[in-house]
Amino acid sequence: MDDKRQPGLFDGLGEGVEPDDGAHSSFDAQASFAAAASFAAVLDDAEYHSGASFEGLDLGAFRLSGHTFEDCTFTSCRFDDRPQAGVSFISTEFRRCELVLTKLAGVTLNGVLFADCKLVGVHFSECNKFGFAPAFEGCLIDQSVFQKHTWKKGRFVKSLIRSCDFMECGLREAVFDESTFENTRFSQCDLVRADFRTAAGYTIDPSGNRISKARFSLPEAQSFLVFLGIRLD
Repeated sequence: MDDKRQPGLFDGLGEGVEPDDGAHSSFDAQASFAAAASFAAVLDDAEYHSGASFEGLDLGAFRLSGHTFEDCTFTSCRFDDRPQAGVSFISTEFRRCELVLTKLAGVTLNGVLFADCKLVGVHFSECNKFGFAPAFEGCLIDQSVFQKHTWKKGRFVKSLIRSCDFMECGLREAVFDESTFENTRFSQCDLVRADFRTAAGYTIDPSGNRISKARFSLPEAQSFLVFLGIRLD
């Protein structure tokens, strides 16, 4: 006897049809919702979090105040302008994250790495000054402010530092490897033994900053001549 199956509801579905972007968007939305629900449960469970990894979160939707994250990793997350006072990030990594107008009043950044992140309009001057020690690798740091912070051996590697202000900062032995500066100002900073040899685009007034034993290279170091009233033809 022939096995003649009745046509099913899903027979032929998708044949000759290209995948729909909306389907992917729906899947992504579901994944994001699941990640958010999981993170909310983590926050409800405790205020101290160690060795955890979080991905694809819009952290502006959560209240993080009072929480401590140690040895954690945030990947492809977004921090918006919601105040997050009193959060502590210790030995934690942010990878491919966006911080846009993020309010960091009282936030602790101790041994924190920002890698391939976009940071726009961030006032690091609001951070807890105790233990302040961020490092940046492959980042865009735009229209941001560093003020009255001291972190020896700070690291800015392969980053674009644009329209930023460094004011009264202690940056002894800081390293600016392969980083590019645009419209960025250093004012009354301690740059003793800082390393700018592979950096580009910086303008530093030697009379308004401490630069003894700092390391520079030509032709970038010629920018000092402008502040000394010297002109080369």
